[in-house]
Amino acid sequence: MISAVVRYQAALLLRSYRWVPPVLLYAAVMAIGVAGGDPLLSSFAWAAAAIMPTAVWLTRVAVTVEPAAARHTTSAAVGPGRAHLAALLVALGGSGLLAAACTGALAAGTDRIANHATHGVSRGEAIAAGAVAQLVTILAGVAIGALTNRPVLRRPAYAVPPAALATLAALITPGTPTARVLKVVTDAAGNDKVDLPTLQLAITAGVFVVAVAATCRLAARVEHD
Repeated sequence: MISAVVRYQAALLLRSYRWVPPVLLYAAVMAIGVAGGDPLLSSFAWAAAAIMPTAVWLTRVAVTVEPAAARHTTSAAVGPGRAHLAALLVALGGSGLLAAACTGALAAGTDRIANHATHGVSRGEAIAAGAVAQLVTILAGVAIGALTNRPVLRRPAYAVPPAALATLAALITPGTPTARVLKVVTDAAGNDKVDLPTLQLAITAGVFVVAVAATCRLAARVEHD
């Protein structure tokens, strides 16, 4: 049942073309921040930072793209909680596809892995670290998007400032999982040693699950009120 709703939400998103601005922004940020000759690990750190606001924006689009009348019909058919979950999964999947495409492009187009000519990090280790870093920031971005849009904030105008501030704070505040994972990958480029940021991934995944569960439950409550 949920797979059918995910396909429906994905089709709505694709036909709306509202995904184009965040994707273009992501492409522009990557083009500006990644220069030819940059080491792979440094490029992955930039990619992980760039995909987070993109995930926030895609989540906003995914949970607001459905017209009100259609949303009520979907909620009546499968339940408002499942309908909202499907929209969040579409945002997660779309962000993941962007990150996967970026990872492949960076891995194929970058020869140098770290800052030094002689390095102790293999290409496989670098790709794994970059993938985990991007997954952390995607999960954090979708969680922020879920908590700063409907049904938590029901007026779209109120959603942008808290989403932007939360994204910025998560990226630059020392100690947050997203800031920490960026530092791990950036440091690996200079230290020629990388440790997969699995702790940050576990923490962020927990926050993601709580945010999704809370907003889906709230969506069910709001629709029934």
